[in-house]
Amino acid sequence: MIKTDRVSLEAQLKQIEHIEQTPYISIVQKINPIDPLNLFAHFAHLKGERFYWSNAAGDLTFVGLGTFKELYTDSSDDRFLAIQDQLNQLKESINVLHDFDVEGVGPVFFGGFSFFDTPHRKEWESFPENNFVLAKQMLTVKQGEYFLTHHIEVSPNDSIEVLLNQIEQETEAIYEAGLFVQETRKLEEVQDQLSFDQWSSMIAHAIEEIQTTNLEKVVLAREVEAVFDRTIPTEDLLYALTNQQQHSYVFVMEQGEEAFIGASPERLVSVTNQVMYSACLAGTTSRGETMDVDDLLAWRLLNDEKNLEEHRYVVNMIREAVQPICTHLDIPNEPQIYPLKNIQHLYTPVQGQLKPEVTLFDTLKKLHPTPALGGEPRQDAMNFIKMHEPIERGWYAAPIGWFDQSLNGEFAVAIRSGLIAGNRIKLFAGCGVVADSDAKAEYDETNLKLTPMLDALGGNRDDDYGE
Repeated sequence: MIKTDRVSLEAQLKQIEHIEQTPYISIVQKINPIDPLNLFAHFAHLKGERFYWSNAAGDLTFVGLGTFKELYTDSSDDRFLAIQDQLNQLKESINVLHDFDVEGVGPVFFGGFSFFDTPHRKEWESFPENNFVLAKQMLTVKQGEYFLTHHIEVSPNDSIEVLLNQIEQETEAIYEAGLFVQETRKLEEVQDQLSFDQWSSMIAHAIEEIQTTNLEKVVLAREVEAVFDRTIPTEDLLYALTNQQQHSYVFVMEQGEEAFIGASPERLVSVTNQVMYSACLAGTTSRGETMDVDDLLAWRLLNDEKNLEEHRYVVNMIREAVQPICTHLDIPNEPQIYPLKNIQHLYTPVQGQLKPEVTLFDTLKKLHPTPALGGEPRQDAMNFIKMHEPIERGWYAAPIGWFDQSLNGEFAVAIRSGLIAGNRIKLFAGCGVVADSDAKAEYDETNLKLTPMLDALGGNRDDDYGE
């Protein structure tokens, strides 16, 4: 039998007697190691109420189980700050009893925003324009230490003994997680939403707009749907992505019978004690089969004017967006290479000291979408995408991540992602179109970007997908 740290928990619960009574408590215990993937898979009966997050550095992982509270708003006027306002209201009702000085324990909200602030079509109706979940139980793995957060609704009549027993039962259930075993399934087909001719026509239209209007760059996306012979378990794909895609943000958000899942290389923003980190990630090539070929491909990328131009758009936009809200900003003059398993990118890190009144949500509002996901000028690009891109982006290419009560947190850009529904998964990939873009080259780039998810699913990256 797994024993809880009853002394620590009892000491935390005794604080209730000395704090003004509120309806909810957040209590944390340090626990023995448990595998996050096994835990996520074990609670398959909570499908629709699970989340998973691991950061690109590999030193922070969350597994959320059950829904305790949600934050969401139907208003599109200022959906970022509306979530912040809801957090400020809710946190007045939560007694945070623990005293662990550890990032990512206690009340942590996980979720995301959609790319556009307008209602979705049917395939994305389970994922509203913004939605964040506070889990009933949450595992946090931080730099090799393991913590379990419990969120509990309490009443004046609840005794410490009753609450202790509840926490112990929940902890016992956590440790019943056994070894996860993947299922086998067969990929039956991959359906492309656009033929190559349709794609070429859309790219040609974009180039014409760039040459004749104020539009300088627009990011256009494709959607393919992979169909399997049986239901796709979220945990199967999560396991594959975690093992295959190092140095990526791996995430799952479940809603009802559907799941949004991905392994993104791109941080949008993180904030810790008013220090902001962001990233410029634009410009892509493949990896080489040998070290020499890999180095040659990286060198070509670093010297390719089309990719460098695309990267400069992103760097300049992020600088212009965050400079007014920072007291200090550090952005290197030249990009470097960011290597992943299948592809490599041009990458420039960004660090800044936020002004005292600026929050994480202010930075999200400033940065989304970057030119790497939307285009430049932003509104012109967004208008073009709305008018000419025939897919529903939903949460693809939008911010996904977490924040705590102090508005520390981190958001990735939800690329290299897919929407699971039964035995089907919709996959998305985009590319930046500028004046000298070539439709075939951009099509090949999107195929390359589809590779991580198709590999994890067992698909064949050499398929033409309708070309």
